[in-house]
Amino acid sequence: MIKSARRATAVAAVVVAALSGAVLTAPAAHAAPKLYWNDLGMKNPDSRFLEMWHSKHIGNVYWSADPIVGLDLGDTLYVNDLASDGYSIRGQVKQVSTGDIIIDISTAGKTAPAKVQKTKNLKEGTKIQIRGCAMKAGKSYGCTSWHSGRA
Repeated sequence: MIKSARRATAVAAVVVAALSGAVLTAPAAHAAPKLYWNDLGMKNPDSRFLEMWHSKHIGNVYWSADPIVGLDLGDTLYVNDLASDGYSIRGQVKQVSTGDIIIDISTAGKTAPAKVQKTKNLKEGTKIQIRGCAMKAGKSYGCTSWHSGRA
């Protein structure tokens, strides 16, 4: 009995030492800065303007319901990347009735400052939600919450 107790204690000590060494020698993880955003009010209550911040203003996502009166432009999502920080800005529009993402655009691969836009002429009154995300190498480093709008 005593022999097996010593053996178990020795094995446990080796395991603890091995795990401690792994923890002590593991490279330090670099946490991405926390994403903050503002939902700025618009004259048109169907439109939305989201400012996105890490330690500085990094970009904007803007939904414009029928941006140019008199033209057949349709509803447009604009995405702006303002900072040369290695992050790209992604904008998404979700149709509330189906839950489907109907617009998904990004500034990935473009040198900041960069702008992209996508137009989709939706039926008037269609309820949508928009959000913006900070991306790096295809991985999300935070997204805004979903914000309501309409076509």
